Amino acid sequence: MRAFTITAVIAAALAPQGCSCGNDADLTDGGMDNQTFDQCDADPEAFAQHAFLALDGHRARSQGEIDVYADIYKQAKDLDPDGTGPDPRELVARAIMNRPEFAERWIDVFMDALHVQRTDIQSEVDCWNTAGRSTVTPALATAVRDQMATQTGDGGGTWTMLDLARSAVALDDLTPVYRAQLFSMVAHPIPAANVPDIEAELARREDFGSTFDASYLHRDVVCLGCHTSETSVTDSDEPELDRHWPTPGAPERAVYGSPMGVSSERAHTAFRVDNFVVMNGSQRPWGWSNACGRFAPPANIGDDIAGIDGKLASVVGTRTTVYTLEQALARGFTALRGTGVTADETIADPDKALAWLVTLKMTEDVWRAATGTSLTIANYFPRNQAARDLLYSLANTYAQSGFSLKALLVAIVTSDYFARLSPDAGCGASPYTYPNVFDPWVIADSDETRRHNGPGDAVTAIDARTLMGALSFAMEWTTQPGGNRFPDFGEGCTGTGSSTCQQLNANCQQFQACCTSYQVACQMGGVFPAVEVPFQQSVGTFMRNSERGFRGLDFQARLAWEDRYGACARPGWVPNDFIDGLVGRGAANPSTTVGDVISALKDRLINEPTIDPGAETEALAAIVGPLDASATAATVDGVRRVCGALVVSPQFLLQGIAGRTGERPVLTPGNADYAAICAEVAAGGITGHTITCGSGSDPTLTLSVAR
Repeated sequence: MRAFTITAVIAAALAPQGCSCGNDADLTDGGMDNQTFDQCDADPEAFAQHAFLALDGHRARSQGEIDVYADIYKQAKDLDPDGTGPDPRELVARAIMNRPEFAERWIDVFMDALHVQRTDIQSEVDCWNTAGRSTVTPALATAVRDQMATQTGDGGGTWTMLDLARSAVALDDLTPVYRAQLFSMVAHPIPAANVPDIEAELARREDFGSTFDASYLHRDVVCLGCHTSETSVTDSDEPELDRHWPTPGAPERAVYGSPMGVSSERAHTAFRVDNFVVMNGSQRPWGWSNACGRFAPPANIGDDIAGIDGKLASVVGTRTTVYTLEQALARGFTALRGTGVTADETIADPDKALAWLVTLKMTEDVWRAATGTSLTIANYFPRNQAARDLLYSLANTYAQSGFSLKALLVAIVTSDYFARLSPDAGCGASPYTYPNVFDPWVIADSDETRRHNGPGDAVTAIDARTLMGALSFAMEWTTQPGGNRFPDFGEGCTGTGSSTCQQLNANCQQFQACCTSYQVACQMGGVFPAVEVPFQQSVGTFMRNSERGFRGLDFQARLAWEDRYGACARPGWVPNDFIDGLVGRGAANPSTTVGDVISALKDRLINEPTIDPGAETEALAAIVGPLDASATAATVDGVRRVCGALVVSPQFLLQGIAGRTGERPVLTPGNADYAAICAEVAAGGITGHTITCGSGSDPTLTLSVAR
């Protein structure tokens, strides 16, 4: 069974659910068979679960938290019976995006999307790992958006790319990050020992240019020989044979001067290093930190050492640098902002075309982070009309909103492809009624009934970085000393000669190397880079251009994940975690049982507080003893063993099917119960509405339209 191969494991543990088939579902004839895929919306509780993982990068903290957002959803729908007001899903999504985890989740996503290199000689640790400012406001990102790179920024002092990324999330516009990252990237050229100057320069440009093509444009000049927005070897006038569905705009002609591109040497002249990237340069883009790189001023740039006449959008000539490219992007974003691209438009403005390619790439990166699937295939174009239409619609929404990340995410989570009913709900005439957005390759299935997608195709692996963050959040583990974005702290101390404190200290004392690694691992209880780097490589996080990571844990990756987290051991830098608190609450409440402890643990990790009375109860009892025993019998070690089983389960590692909700566990921590979450959401506010939180042992909330 193609669509259910991986979901069957989950479905077997799920109790049957009713089908909430959309706001406008026609429930006449009494069954599911007359429903189409776009009417198979998950219920409010399931939507909240999906939204938390997609938007904030972790699961809800408790059943109480799910219930708060589900109540907001239901009451928003009741307040708007004719369906003319805000979509309840948008209200819930925007409330979830108000949480503090939102910013760091999406900074991680965009760092990987931009190929910010985490290890080795091109590591960007100095400009991305630490912030130079103690407060976050939109001012910095606003200044970068509105100024040329040769200007001085917001006047708030020096800053790093991490400062800018946080400011851009606060502004709700990531385009300043994309412009500034061009400088951070070229500040880290590959070494070129014993190579003639021209050959070294061209090699560095090709290195940066290939990174730019992959992370900004989602185009490859080699592939453009066969696949462009205007023609493709997989195009056909026969719909059933057409495998090429480009989005509107036909941007390649305006960007390259030809729909089939130009030579990479001409396209990449802006990534000049020679006499531009200089240690004592007088220019710091927008007044950023010296640690991020220094450059020669534009007026000092002479003709290209290789004599190449550049061509990429308006970036032309023999004196191009990333200053030129940054300004081309700025003009392009301005041309798109608030307008987008019309369905019949062929973009003539080269900078607008350039920015449109970047917009499409940003859109797909956000979609992939939220859903785990792609809308394009290896030739960089959608393979079918449904994927093309969705990518174009989302990208246009993004541009028309002024490049609002939150507007794009709202469009994704309110689309017909997000938070679907699980397969066991039986919604639709067959298991395969979806357009082929999730998996475009099934049209070759020998069984014609399986040539469309279904809810099983929406089940995907959670990426490794999100998995690590979700587990740390659930377990109340703070970020390790030194952070985990740059696992070797830019020092490269990962070999066998750097695996003990004695070795690290010797390297620090004798060679002034590995000092941060020694401090973090040996004095602060952190993780050795010699351990952390192989782990992150094994589970698929992006490390550098030659190790771009992967999504989904294969056998080897599962072994690495289980080796690290299979015991749910509390990290050395964390004094107490969720399990310590949970066992302590159980011991302090003699009326509770071991089953109550496990219910609260399941609720926290996979949003499934219910314990099945059969095989699951027996398996748990073999680990922690009878579930009906007093909670005082629960031990930290036993509960951690159950935790270890849960964090390697499909319910934790996969997304696309919501957990089976249930009664609120009695041992839910006070800061995550219904009353606390309601107060938190009310304080954060919901646009156009107010929330009044009830009191008592079983509180509820009241949502009302703001007056």
